[in-house]
Amino acid sequence: MTITDVMRAALGVVLAALLIPLAADARETGCILYEHRDFGGVYWEMERNSYMQMGGGEPIGVAVSHGESPIGYYEPSWNDHVSSFDVVGPGCTLILYEHAGGWGDGATFTSDVGYTYVGDAWNDQASWADCNCIDW
Repeated sequence: MTITDVMRAALGVVLAALLIPLAADARETGCILYEHRDFGGVYWEMERNSYMQMGGGEPIGVAVSHGESPIGYYEPSWNDHVSSFDVVGPGCTLILYEHAGGWGDGATFTSDVGYTYVGDAWNDQASWADCNCIDW
């Protein structure tokens, strides 16, 4: 083995050690909610196939028919605070609901679209969000 071969092998081990933890901990973002219009203020990144309960008191359980539970967030401080969002995950759809548990009026928004303002009808109105993504 030459010095060059040893250096290549060592570099490969170092790169593998750096990349493996990143791949194991990486999460795919599907939707991003923003507190203010034009993607301003604080934001919340929702993973693919997740839901977020923002209002309604105690966390609500979700019935799942396929055996796998979606990722759920319970953040009451976000209730009626969404003003813009970005659907960034490929194959993702964001559904905002007026009330916790997916009740009341709802609005559906498709993938690869950023909404700098949800509009007067939805500004600071959402209490539940579903970020649904098809497998790709």
